[in-house]
Amino acid sequence: MQDKTVATVRLAAVLAMVVALVHGQQSADDRRHVGAIIFPDELNDRYERDKPANDGGGGGLAKEKRELAHASDGDYLDDDPPSVDGPADYDIGIARARFLSEIKSTADLIGQLDPDSIDARIFNDAGGEYTGRDMGENPKPASCEPQPELVSLRPENLTGTRYYYFPTCTRVNRCSGCCNTNQLVCEAVTTRKILYKVMIMEYRAGKKDRFSHLELVPTEEHVKCKCLCRIRESHCNELQVYNPNNCRCECTNREDRNQCVQERQLKQWNPDTCRCECLPRTEECTSGSHYDRSACKCLPSQQQQQTPWAGWARNRTLEDRRRLIVKPMPVTSGSN
Repeated sequence: MQDKTVATVRLAAVLAMVVALVHGQQSADDRRHVGAIIFPDELNDRYERDKPANDGGGGGLAKEKRELAHASDGDYLDDDPPSVDGPADYDIGIARARFLSEIKSTADLIGQLDPDSIDARIFNDAGGEYTGRDMGENPKPASCEPQPELVSLRPENLTGTRYYYFPTCTRVNRCSGCCNTNQLVCEAVTTRKILYKVMIMEYRAGKKDRFSHLELVPTEEHVKCKCLCRIRESHCNELQVYNPNNCRCECTNREDRNQCVQERQLKQWNPDTCRCECLPRTEECTSGSHYDRSACKCLPSQQQQQTPWAGWARNRTLEDRRRLIVKPMPVTSGSN
């Protein structure tokens, strides 16, 4: 009985070790899957390895890639699917994109992430499975801020081929940088005017050039930048209202849109104009028919009634009037 108990304990210990090894391997795989470095030469192999052989749609990283691409369409209401109004292009959301545009370093971003998803080894050069590999460099984020940009200093009133100016250009701070979504654009919110002194010279063949005068050239410098909506309220038409949270113009004539959806075989909804438009024509109308843009299809041409010549009607009226004219008859006076 004692031997049987010992054997049972040993078997349980072995099973526990196997389970621990399997769990450890799965945990390691999960860590590599979530927080590992994918080198350029491993990218394609990684996706192929994670794609099941019997699943034509793919899985693993390939599936995640599709899900992320689908998620980039953004959130939408049940009665406002992207198939009706076109791709939303929300990316990660306007509010989140604005928040990320303020982050200046990788360390700042790591502080905003789930700590369980971070493997500290991939952010340093400490040995391990990456020994001997080029770990790459952390790029400096191109945040939305004033950056030096080439600006021409050509005076507006400079005429004549004998005159030239110096310097021809300079670097002035202008807003530039990424905003993490195509719906935002880096633009200036504070500017100042700078007057640059530009020398105007006169070219003289066979002689030293002659200084003509100094000209003050006004140039705008950007002092403060911010990620702003690319689409503004001024872009909306009379059928739209502006949604500043999503940086877009939204159609107000929803009944027209719903009616257009019912005619999807012939028509499509244009969210930019908020109007129902015909689908692109695939063929020309046959002889005896014409394309009707309201019906979005070819319809039989109506036979036009031949209208009489207007001149003929006028002449006919004139003839009728002439028949009614009574010619005067001479009156002779009788003798008394």
